[in-house]
Amino acid sequence: MASKRKSDALEQVVQAVCDAGQNENASEPVADASVAKKPRTVSGSKEPSAATRRDVVLEGEDEDEVPIYDDCNDIRRKIRGLMKTPGWKVTQWLRDIGGINSNSYRRFMKDTGATSGATNGTYVAAYIYFEKVRIFEGKKKSAKRQRMEEEYPNGLSLEDRRKVWVIMGK
Repeated sequence: MASKRKSDALEQVVQAVCDAGQNENASEPVADASVAKKPRTVSGSKEPSAATRRDVVLEGEDEDEVPIYDDCNDIRRKIRGLMKTPGWKVTQWLRDIGGINSNSYRRFMKDTGATSGATNGTYVAAYIYFEKVRIFEGKKKSAKRQRMEEEYPNGLSLEDRRKVWVIMGK
């Protein structure tokens, strides 16, 4: 008989994840240990790509100029989805993505709007994290992401448009 409560169903999911185990990092749970050990290949190549998400190198990452194609709302949505992962801890994740201050993270999550929070360091660090995870897992770009790449070939601006003054002349 199916469980009648959401909490019962959630407990089953949590138990399944705990039984499968987690990798060395608490912020990156693994659903199946055998999946994590397979060498991944970049689409179109025969050689294995990065062993972990940290080994993935993004275009412009060496110069600290990674073009960003997700707006702040997208990043907040992804973070909220990550928060639902069993065993995931905010403080550990903030350390993993670059030692982000928890106050900075809190301010970013409290903001609303597509550009509100673009100047915050959490935005850039979280975007890089999610992009590396997407590449590591071999997922395709979303339709919105492809549209953003066409509209903004150099990436989105890292300034909050709500705080820009426009002066009209005569």
